[in-house]
Amino acid sequence: MSERPGPVLVTGANSGIGLAAAVRLAGRGWRVWGTVRSEEKAERLCAAAEAVDVDDRVRPLLLDVSDHQAVVAAFADLPDFYAVVNNAGMTLTGAVEEVPAQEARALLDVNLVAPAVVSACALPGMRRLGGGRIVMVSSLAGRAAVLPFQGWYHASKFGLEALSDVLRVEVAGFGVRVVVVQPGFVSTGLLGKSEQQADTRDPASSRYAPGYARVARLTGLVESLAPSVGVVAGTVVTAVESRRPRRRYVVGVESLPVRGVASLPDEITDRLVRLVADLRPAPPSDPRPGPTSPA
Repeated sequence: MSERPGPVLVTGANSGIGLAAAVRLAGRGWRVWGTVRSEEKAERLCAAAEAVDVDDRVRPLLLDVSDHQAVVAAFADLPDFYAVVNNAGMTLTGAVEEVPAQEARALLDVNLVAPAVVSACALPGMRRLGGGRIVMVSSLAGRAAVLPFQGWYHASKFGLEALSDVLRVEVAGFGVRVVVVQPGFVSTGLLGKSEQQADTRDPASSRYAPGYARVARLTGLVESLAPSVGVVAGTVVTAVESRRPRRRYVVGVESLPVRGVASLPDEITDRLVRLVADLRPAPPSDPRPGPTSPA
């Protein structure tokens, strides 16, 4: 195994794709720093690394990547990273009408702004090393907006795709390559969180109640059939190590039907999605209440 040109930073390394990628990279000889948001999650990362005897090459970093000032401050004491894997992410379930702006901003901070801030902080070190690799863990949700009640998640991933395309051109002259990994449905636990978030929308009184119920059932089915994170972790390793990486790696056979649906005319796609998600025609709204007459 050849000597590695520098360490790798993996964000969101305590579970799911981030944990699997951090451990696999360490197993291939990379020194890996993994961001976590608590001591408990740091212990989880260390335990996973110890279980496969790579704990000497894995170092947890207590850092909330959505705290952008903290990220900038942390990089003053961090080494020059050859690669950054922007994996940290969250989901947000709810009809656009019912998602508060504060929740939407929190999602965008983690899924879209944080990868930009982390990448910007890592670039000076990559220039000092003479090159590097930025891997953006996106999603099929950044390729086709076909998931009802995931409007903000789609928006964050579509934004990440656009950001990556522009960044790839900007940094190519420094010997830095930007690679997007687009997983499909993977058993990371995010799907379960999505179902829990739908419950907080008070589905009993929501005009989208039938749709929430249908999507919750579909989510449970998908979670039970979704492949493990190991498949995506292997692709992340390829994105880091390949001398000539692709601009995008699509992971998962379910990408074919998703892309197929997305290529249909909008009218057909909309009808299919509404049917699957039980977005039935709504009854007329109640009239706006008028002023109360004095007694």
